[in-house]
Amino acid sequence: MEVCVIEKGSHIGAHILSGNVFEPRALNELFPDWKEMGAPLECEVKEDKMMFFPNEKSKITIPHIFMPKSIDNHGNYIISLGQLCEWLAE
Repeated sequence: MEVCVIEKGSHIGAHILSGNVFEPRALNELFPDWKEMGAPLECEVKEDKMMFFPNEKSKITIPHIFMPKSIDNHGNYIISLGQLCEWLAE
């Protein structure tokens, strides 16, 4: 299999400036030992909160049971996508 990567920055990952909430399922399949390999996934999501701000002075925290499953990030990581691309390029 041949892979060609075209990067318009000075190095792979240079142009990807995004922060990201990363779900590591695919990384687990490709590199089961990615933690030992030094993948730049260090900040695991510990808690999700959903809040409603009806005005400047008040806030309402929505109970977790009412949060949509699509924003449940337990087991995911907050990462720099650029750093992950650089690591993958190695």
